[in-house]
Amino acid sequence: MGGPVKPFLIFYGWIPTSPAARRELAGEMAGYPVVVLGSGLEWSRNPDHGAALSLIQGVRGTRFIGYVDIGMTRGQPRHSLAAVRKALTGWRAMGVQGILLDCAGPDYGVSSNRLRAAVAWAHRQHLSVLVNAFDPRAVLNVGLRSGDGWLAENWVISAGVPDAATQGFSWTSLPLLRKRGITVWMTATDSRSPGEKWVRQWVPKTVNRIQGSWIAVAGPQYSAVSNAVVPAEWIDQSLP
Repeated sequence: MGGPVKPFLIFYGWIPTSPAARRELAGEMAGYPVVVLGSGLEWSRNPDHGAALSLIQGVRGTRFIGYVDIGMTRGQPRHSLAAVRKALTGWRAMGVQGILLDCAGPDYGVSSNRLRAAVAWAHRQHLSVLVNAFDPRAVLNVGLRSGDGWLAENWVISAGVPDAATQGFSWTSLPLLRKRGITVWMTATDSRSPGEKWVRQWVPKTVNRIQGSWIAVAGPQYSAVSNAVVPAEWIDQSLP
């Protein structure tokens, strides 16, 4: 796996405008080396933009990653490449150090050329890239560099359902990613905000199965419903 597995947080919840509540959220995030924030916060017209900027600047020792959906089908926003570039530029201006390109595979109508263009522009903005594509083969020849990543989203458990869709997964591609220096990231999600017992069960199962380097644990829609953050120490203490 190339070293010890580390926890990261995907947070699609809301950023509190109250300084006290934001400090509480910052304290919860501070246990994570990496935090992925949700879509739209990069735009100054977003009412949460200022609060998100304050959060990024205030949580010391945590690397923040922005989010851009580049999907073209299945109800995704069909952003033009010009819009994707503007979003990446906006995230960089906020001080994030990486970007999650979501819905980025052929199952969402994303061609290799489209993904390659988004990756190239992110690199031009000095952002590392984490790609969420159902089939890892989709990221093998799109310009990812050593240290960039691919996300195995819910390969072991999804919304509380174990092995929800493993028949379609390309497990044999994982060694190819690692050989090219592409880091494997993992998620495990429950149908509600996970408790400590759930975390202790599914973190080791996910890590042992996928052998990735980073793992996130969450409830429905990555905190968008509850705004709850799973304590990072629960994950740390559950790692095999």
